[in-house]
Amino acid sequence: MRRLLILCSFIFLLAGCNAEKSSTLSYEEIKKIMVDSLQTEEGKKAVRQLLTDPEFKKLLVLEHDDIETAMKTTLLSTEAEEFWKKTFEDPAFKEAFAKSMKDQQEDVMKGLMNDASFQEQLTKFFDQPDMQKQFESLLKSAAIRKQTEEVVKEVIENPLMQSKWQELIRQSEEKKDEKKGEENKKGGE
Repeated sequence: MRRLLILCSFIFLLAGCNAEKSSTLSYEEIKKIMVDSLQTEEGKKAVRQLLTDPEFKKLLVLEHDDIETAMKTTLLSTEAEEFWKKTFEDPAFKEAFAKSMKDQQEDVMKGLMNDASFQEQLTKFFDQPDMQKQFESLLKSAAIRKQTEEVVKEVIENPLMQSKWQELIRQSEEKKDEKKGEENKKGGE
């Protein structure tokens, strides 16, 4: 009996030490244990089961009013407006944002170009007398003329185009010679 009492007290002492040790786990240790257990197959299976549970899904569904309130308080607030203004001042962010939207913008523009009502509105816009005057003044500006001269000069000096120019000049001379030959035949008759 005495041995049994000593054995029980020894077990209680060990159990007490064990319980005391587990209660002293730090936040980092608990976090590591949780992450490790979630990365196992059993942990992944438990998460999948939790996500398919109808009661849990009900908790995840957001109410329309909650979403509207959250958007008003975060995205449409004056603090958010200041944040977005400051963010869009950064050239690197603007470039990354533009690149991320490039494909969608191209799709929208292509869709609009095929839309008859958009084409009609665009035509009306550019047919306005004020717009035509602005185009005329723009086309008559010195900067446009200078740029046009540079483009023409580049085209003329382009080696690929020079052979085409020579061919066109040769064809033009042949046509002139043919016309002179025909005129000489008609004049000699």
